[in-house]
Amino acid sequence: MAALQTLLSPQVLTKVISQKAAASDWLINLFGLGPGGKNEIYEGHGRYGAFNIYNNVRTVGKGRAPGTAAARSRPNPMGVTPFTYPRMHDSVGLPAEVLHNLGLISDPAQRDSMGADMIRRQTETLGQKAANWRKAQLIGCLRDSLYLRQEGEAQYITFTSTNAMQIPFRMPAGNKTQLNMLGGGNIINATWATSATDIPGHLLQLNAAFQRLNGGHLAVVMTGWEVWNYIKKNDFVQEEHGIANSPFLRFERVAVEDTITKTGKNVMMAELASAPGVIFYITDEGLDIGPEGSEVYTKIVEDGKAIFLGFSPGDDVIQAYQGSEPIAEYDAGPKTVKIGMASWSVERANPTSTDLFILDNSLIVNHVPDSVAYGTVVF
Repeated sequence: MAALQTLLSPQVLTKVISQKAAASDWLINLFGLGPGGKNEIYEGHGRYGAFNIYNNVRTVGKGRAPGTAAARSRPNPMGVTPFTYPRMHDSVGLPAEVLHNLGLISDPAQRDSMGADMIRRQTETLGQKAANWRKAQLIGCLRDSLYLRQEGEAQYITFTSTNAMQIPFRMPAGNKTQLNMLGGGNIINATWATSATDIPGHLLQLNAAFQRLNGGHLAVVMTGWEVWNYIKKNDFVQEEHGIANSPFLRFERVAVEDTITKTGKNVMMAELASAPGVIFYITDEGLDIGPEGSEVYTKIVEDGKAIFLGFSPGDDVIQAYQGSEPIAEYDAGPKTVKIGMASWSVERANPTSTDLFILDNSLIVNHVPDSVAYGTVVF
């Protein structure tokens, strides 16, 4: 076991929390949004920042006759969206009197020397909470329903608007509910609960819609087991592969990379023969959302709904922007600028205790708002 002084050094504490946060969740890993992830970026922001909205184009470059000057095209328009970083700042106090009398969780008959094992476990828990903060933001981003509810000085993430302030992601209205994405009628024009509904046809229309809107393609569908069972039993899904063949090109647990596999035990990944190239992630996993003591288990995808992505999750369409702020880790201590996720510990007297702190100034950003759709498929 690491010495207590070593465990509580700022470098080690931050390393433990960052590693735990980075490996705590398959969804955050899938999008590369954890600490050190490929889509976590720092643009020099403090409390305030801005991001660009920039779409692909379908227009063709202008031709010119030999010996003539180059043609002039209008610049591709780019939107700039200013924002204020949400701030997660949490801590846990560990009284020395309590720590001193603990046994090891793994071996209760053996004393936990100065509570080093408990401190390590509490540090890892803070890392999990930090990962869940970003995961909750990502879920809200994919649904375009991220809200902060204020209770006293505390703020809680919620996915409903009651007494809460919205963090908007500018998903078009047509990308919600029955998905009238192109203004010509609902793509989800019949419930997926009916086996005669042409689900593969809906997926083809979604693919075409993403192409029209932003030059993307339908790459991912995220949904729960109820919806997936309707898909498996769908007449069109079954007819296209024939009686003797499987409807799946693959149907397996998530196994993209080791860090994702460890946390994706409740997630299945599938690819239909009738929709090759479209990856389904099936899970009823969620988070406990709300004020401490009255949290409500909330699924990533609500029952009867599905999230559709017009890009591959590893692309840089969705990123985790990092803000920063000056922090003094203890009274009268020097101020240092903490970027994104940071952590530290403070030894206190009267009464003697160890306080562990976690801070994250971050915002999940979707650079192409119409590249995500959140559809009601069972109604």
